[in-house]
Amino acid sequence: MNELFGIVILVLLIAGFSVLSGGGRSASELRMRRRWEANFESEMRQIRPTDATGVLMCRRCGASASERAGRCPSCGAVL
Repeated sequence: MNELFGIVILVLLIAGFSVLSGGGRSASELRMRRRWEANFESEMRQIRPTDATGVLMCRRCGASASERAGRCPSCGAVL
């Protein structure tokens, strides 16, 4: 019984120490991480998948252009 109590206390101490050491991130680190994730999600939503023909539609003017061109022939925006 005394051994079991000692083991339980030891496990609780180790768990408490790991929570304190691992969870001590500053607020600026958390904000920076959230901002990076938001930017990543925004960029991922902007990417337009191509179809089998390799033709993309311009996000600015709606014209179609070859994926290899890289720029819209009408307005010059990056595809």
